[in-house]
Amino acid sequence: MKDITVNRFRQERGKILAEKINRFSKYLGREIAILDVGGRPDYWNNVGLDHISSITILNYDEKELERDAPAKIFVNQVSDARNLSNFADQSVDFVHSNSVIEHVGLWPDMSAMASELRRVGQAGWVQTPAWEFPIEPHFRAPFLHWFGQPLRRRLLWMSKSYRALNVAERRRHVDRINLLSKAEVEALFPGCGIFVERLVLAKSYTAHWMPPGA
Repeated sequence: MKDITVNRFRQERGKILAEKINRFSKYLGREIAILDVGGRPDYWNNVGLDHISSITILNYDEKELERDAPAKIFVNQVSDARNLSNFADQSVDFVHSNSVIEHVGLWPDMSAMASELRRVGQAGWVQTPAWEFPIEPHFRAPFLHWFGQPLRRRLLWMSKSYRALNVAERRRHVDRINLLSKAEVEALFPGCGIFVERLVLAKSYTAHWMPPGA
C-alpha cells in the first residue's frame, strides 16, 4: 500500500512537471534545455522527454554520475549546487531539483543553493519533503525530524536499516538531512509559486517559477 501511494504521488507530480515543461517550451518556441541538480536519468521515466532538447545531470560526487548509462539526451557534469559560477545568470532554460536541497547542509548551504538555482534558471521546479509531515521520508520513522539532533540520533533505532550503527554513524546520518517547513521554503524562494502536495497534511513542497507571461 505504501509503495502504491508513493508511486501515485510521483506520477501525479510527473504529470504536473511535464505540463510545465510543455508550457515553457511553447513560450520559447523550441525544445528546452534542463539542468537537473542532484538528479538521475531514471527519474525522467516518470516525466517523459517530450519538448526537451537536453538534460544536464549535475552532482558534486562523480561516483553518483557513474551509476547510470544514460541516453544521448543526458549530459553529466560535476559541480556543487551551492556554487554554480560556471553558469551565467539566466543561462539555463529550466532548472530542476527533486529532494536534494534538504541534503546540502545547514541554512546557509540551502540558501546558497536556492539563490544559485534562481539565478541561473529562467524557469524552475524545486521539490523537497515537508517538515510538517509526521513521517520522516528518508528514515521512514515517525516524528524523528521534529526533535533535536541528539534525540534524533537516539530515535534512529526505529528505522531497521540504522539500528546496527554506532553513535557516531547515526549522528552523521541525522546531520546530513534538514527538512524544511513551508515558511522556510517561501523564504528560500521569494516570489515563487509553492505547490503543496498533501496526504491529509502537507507531504512535500515544490517551489516553481517562470518568466512573466509564460
